[in-house]
Amino acid sequence: MLKLPYQNNYMKTNIFLLLVFFSFATLSAQNLSLNYYSTGTGTNLTLAYAKDWEKNELGFGLGYNINRIAHPDDKGHIFYKRLYATKPIHHVNLNLFWHHRIFSEMQHIKPFLFYDLQMTYSTTRNRFFVPYGFDSTIVSDTPEGKILYREMIDFFGPFIWIENNIGVGFQVDITDKWFIQQKFGTGIHLIHGSERRLLPFRKTHWEFVGLLDWSVGIRF
Repeated sequence: MLKLPYQNNYMKTNIFLLLVFFSFATLSAQNLSLNYYSTGTGTNLTLAYAKDWEKNELGFGLGYNINRIAHPDDKGHIFYKRLYATKPIHHVNLNLFWHHRIFSEMQHIKPFLFYDLQMTYSTTRNRFFVPYGFDSTIVSDTPEGKILYREMIDFFGPFIWIENNIGVGFQVDITDKWFIQQKFGTGIHLIHGSERRLLPFRKTHWEFVGLLDWSVGIRF
């Protein structure tokens, strides 16, 4: 069968990329870590794989979003810390990150700057208190003190959640192979999706959030 010129170029490109990938995999250090993340959506456990080269570390992870019944506040937020999976797919969290080491002369404590991306597709669980009447038997100097409230639980979505965070962290060597790591950051998360019950809710909403990460890992 006659091969066209573009087919030959396509094959050469694929072979070149494979050689680059295998060279990168062979020459650079690798590590595996288990991370406990607290982000603007909630909390998750993520298993992450990363590669080192020079002062950089690039990695990706697959995580599990943890459902929490209790809210961290009673401010009526729709999204902040309100992610709640109602289907198995909603528990899946994707993670990409890049670390750049600073103060490289330090041997066993390795500080770094980082960018962290978290992506998931999930619903929310929201707890509201809605006024529904007055109780004249309550002793109060103001009418507001006599208002009765009813607790309401509702679920919205699902939405696409994209979290972008930057910050600082450090890695501490326990042995030649084992290490612990912590990251502190801040950024923005984007929530995309439509929900008629939240009108006039915009199709894409954003909020300032923070990120904390505690992890333990092994090099190989």
